[in-house]
Amino acid sequence: MNHSPTSRKLKSTLAFVFSACFASTSFAYEFENGVPLTLGFQLGETTVKDVHIWLTGHDVEVAVSLENSTRQPQYAGFYAATPLFVYLGEGEENSDKTFAELKVFHDGKPVGVSRHHRGYFLGQDITHLLRKAGVDPIPSNNGDWRRIEKLPRLQNLRLDNWQGQVTFGWSARLAAESTALETIRYTALPRFGLENIDADSFAQLVQQHCGSPGKLRDMIHRAAPEESQVLAEVFEFPLPFLAVQDTRLTIAQPVRKVPGGRRFATLACGFDGAMAVPSDGVIRSATYSISILVVSLLSGAHEVKNAEHE
Repeated sequence: MNHSPTSRKLKSTLAFVFSACFASTSFAYEFENGVPLTLGFQLGETTVKDVHIWLTGHDVEVAVSLENSTRQPQYAGFYAATPLFVYLGEGEENSDKTFAELKVFHDGKPVGVSRHHRGYFLGQDITHLLRKAGVDPIPSNNGDWRRIEKLPRLQNLRLDNWQGQVTFGWSARLAAESTALETIRYTALPRFGLENIDADSFAQLVQQHCGSPGKLRDMIHRAAPEESQVLAEVFEFPLPFLAVQDTRLTIAQPVRKVPGGRRFATLACGFDGAMAVPSDGVIRSATYSISILVVSLLSGAHEVKNAEHE
């Protein structure tokens, strides 16, 4: 399978990335580069009061405030799930799509989470076939190819390019007439790519997140006059329980140095926070899914002036 230049990212230094891996300025959505994690609840008579998303580098924290206004204890069920994904090769930056580091807390206390790995081929769940053969249902470069070659054929096709999916589940008890805070932490796998700031594709990406390409370009020129390309990352948060719900969003600078340059600006439709990072505000009337664009400067840049936070 052919790989676009955005399918390979930094392995050693940023210089290598910019000169070798990201030669194209196209920004293609590829599941090797972006795997959103859907978070959903079955709440019964429990209601969602507040939602707060923190994004620090690639570290995500989603805090959901729940309320049980009834006179009886209520049990709420929660789940997280990836879309179906495939393994495309050793060039993948996000080769591990299992979200193994996902953690959940109920009122600050750790919660046990069930984790399930499944495999699909031609629309069929083949998890049992894979496990029976001693093969991990999650496609990766670590598979035992001798075992894979012995897998049965389905519809006269070799079973060697299946799709994987990871799901999580947990539950919590809310006392009568009480509130609780459900916190989910994980490392996001955004889609990413280099963008020329004067390219139509960059303008479209900014407009898709309800921003002004001209205003963002002016901010970049003032902070880094020589910058012609930026790293653009799109973080997607499918949240089916959001139904015209105001959602707090905090974008922070990473505490530790991370690949991809300095986080500079952020955009999201309905977001009333500052464009410059760090930023804090509210996404008004969020519905079902939130998409956040984070733009990073590749070179060193002076501190953004106060005017750029307006």
